Amino acid sequence: MLLRGLACHDKAMPARKLAETAPGYRLLTACLRGLRDLKGKPSMSLLNRHPAPLALAAACLMMLQSGDAEAQRRRQQAPASTEVTVQNRAGATLQYLFVTPVGEVSWGEDRLGNDTVARNRSHTFTLEGDQCRHDLRAIYESGREETRFGLDLCARPEVALNGRTQTSNTDLQRQGPVALYIVRNRSGATLQVLKLVAPGGNESEDVLGATVLETGQTFTGRFRRGGGCTYDVVATFDGAGDRTLTGRNLCTNREVVFGPEAEGQPQARRDGGRERPAEPAGEPLAFVVQNRGAIPIQYLYVRPRGTSAWGEDRLGSDTIAARGSFQVSMPRRGCEYDVKVRFDNDREEVRNAVNLCESPEFVVTGPALATGRGDRKQRPTARAAQPSISQIVIVNEGERPIESLFISSSKVSSWGDDMLNPEVRIQPGARFTARVERDDQCNYDLRIVYQGGREERRMRQNLCQRQEIAFGGANAFRIDGGGPENGRRVVFTNNGRGDVREVYLTPVTDTHWGDDRLGSELMPRRFRLELRLPTEGGCRWDLKVVFEGGQSMEKRDQDLCATPEMAIGRAGRPGQVASTGTGFYINENGHILTNHHVIDGCATVAISRPGGQRVPLRLIGADEGADLAVLVQENTTSQPLRLRNGAGVNVRGGERVVLVGYPARSQLGGVNVTEGIVSGLRGALGDQSRFQYTAPTQPGNSGGPVLDASGLVVGVVVSQIDKISGERTAQNINFGIKLDLVRSFLAANSVTPTEGEAGASLPTSDILQNSDQSVVPLDCLE
Repeated sequence: MLLRGLACHDKAMPARKLAETAPGYRLLTACLRGLRDLKGKPSMSLLNRHPAPLALAAACLMMLQSGDAEAQRRRQQAPASTEVTVQNRAGATLQYLFVTPVGEVSWGEDRLGNDTVARNRSHTFTLEGDQCRHDLRAIYESGREETRFGLDLCARPEVALNGRTQTSNTDLQRQGPVALYIVRNRSGATLQVLKLVAPGGNESEDVLGATVLETGQTFTGRFRRGGGCTYDVVATFDGAGDRTLTGRNLCTNREVVFGPEAEGQPQARRDGGRERPAEPAGEPLAFVVQNRGAIPIQYLYVRPRGTSAWGEDRLGSDTIAARGSFQVSMPRRGCEYDVKVRFDNDREEVRNAVNLCESPEFVVTGPALATGRGDRKQRPTARAAQPSISQIVIVNEGERPIESLFISSSKVSSWGDDMLNPEVRIQPGARFTARVERDDQCNYDLRIVYQGGREERRMRQNLCQRQEIAFGGANAFRIDGGGPENGRRVVFTNNGRGDVREVYLTPVTDTHWGDDRLGSELMPRRFRLELRLPTEGGCRWDLKVVFEGGQSMEKRDQDLCATPEMAIGRAGRPGQVASTGTGFYINENGHILTNHHVIDGCATVAISRPGGQRVPLRLIGADEGADLAVLVQENTTSQPLRLRNGAGVNVRGGERVVLVGYPARSQLGGVNVTEGIVSGLRGALGDQSRFQYTAPTQPGNSGGPVLDASGLVVGVVVSQIDKISGERTAQNINFGIKLDLVRSFLAANSVTPTEGEAGASLPTSDILQNSDQSVVPLDCLE
């Protein structure tokens, strides 16, 4: 029997199968089976021989009629079909398009059929059924894959493909019955067939369907979580036999990589995997490799100092994703080793004489920009002339000096190097000109750090069009939308909770929406867009706003002469939950500590109690740079957690930590506990106010406590991992706020926490029980 829920393309269902799924078929089959059983029983009298079968047959007929009536009712209630239009804004021809509901395992049929979609063209198809949320997978003529997940095609039936959006770590960590995984073909040969085999031997159909995977290409597959996580991945390559990666846990390692097979290397076997020579016994050497670079690490070699051979690849069939980590365990042969890594773009980095006994963590910085990836650049003579160097003026309109400046491409997930030298500061009122060596696009992200640690960011700024960006003052949240110098000035402010992605503004007499006024920029919360409109356009204009989630809003026939300033943020729903997080009591007076981003923009923050009851809290103080906030529950005596003090106040590398919180509350419901170790004593970019740990962390854990082995607080969870460290929920890249910053923040707000010295190590179950009344779920209400 084939493994259910793994095939990526449904095969045509036979006519008999279609009949068996018709309404009433199962009811009729069960009734006929009952009649057959009664007929076979010994009859005792004429009265026993006839009434039961006749009654059962009558009941069968009624059920069949009822089933047909129910089917007819459902057909009448079925929603109208949706016309979906896909626009190809990529620089290549679109050859395959798959669109499937988020809960379906199969990618379904190719929506293009025998057609293709040329660049700057569109394709429209009909979507049947009542499901609105869909996932999309597109394949271009070069074999490059583009994916989109969770699209609401009912609210937004138009999708623009850019040829660049690929499956991210955030996509791979999404919740729901259907999980995702990535297959990367680095073998040098064409991958023709790919199958997943469950431990019981059930084998899926070819998950590639009618497509193949050329070397260097990527495939995003789907599997149902309810069917288990561990599979043998069997690949058939062009002109070669099968290769099998045995026992791959797709829930913990979502990337499957087929690299080149070394000459003379034993073939992978279906029953045991690749053969390896026996290694000498002894105390193993264990350390963690941290990839702080912008692109994945494909190979890792470690050799004892003084030896010449690099030996085997320590990653095997694994990779280390950007901002990812990997645990290495190998036989110990001294303490000094040479380490070599090879990145996805074949660049190598070698470190000699590394003492792995002293440091259990090996950090690889790697390239700041992921060069050589994505669509190939056009020749200089065939593309619009753009300077390879952009100069951007940074203006400090704040009250504190700017100590650090980071500018990096919006396509990569690393901030790169600080553009300010240690002796350079941008003083209040001063200007600084930064030279940016651009890649093949114009969108860049900027991040500045003020003296004291507070930060500001500008995301997706078009450096081909903008020459000046201000931080900290009245212009800090301003986007210049352009227009004629003598035009009428209008201002749109995003006062909602989410980002604005597109803004369209045209006179009411125009039949089209025109161009996006934001261009390639994003309009975050609190930002304003300033435009100058031509006077010949009159006073009455139509406005259309598209939010980051795809939802849209239209305001028709707006008098912009009478109302030149307008709020365009997505309207909140008063009293509705906008987001959730975790907090914990820090003293007996009802004070609760959490993250700033948990309470930011909330009309009310409340403790969520069973039965839908909420206890409102009063905000005492908040610090956006530290990402800390303290609130108080009035008129209560609370059971607090104690902050660790004494000789062991500082968190130590390798020590055990436990997280108690309320992640993914809509799915998990109650309190959740995870554990791990402290894997690093600094945050991203060397931030000394943070530490890194390996305990699994999800959105909703934000603001919860990081506890030591005795149940004392050693930090505060910061689960909102952004561009500094990769993705929001990147695997095993989680940070906590150290107690030094926590104590300074509480002292500044005149709040005294309860403290204590570390005691005996406790089981995780005891730590959860002791902290259950101290850790609370928080609701952010609009």
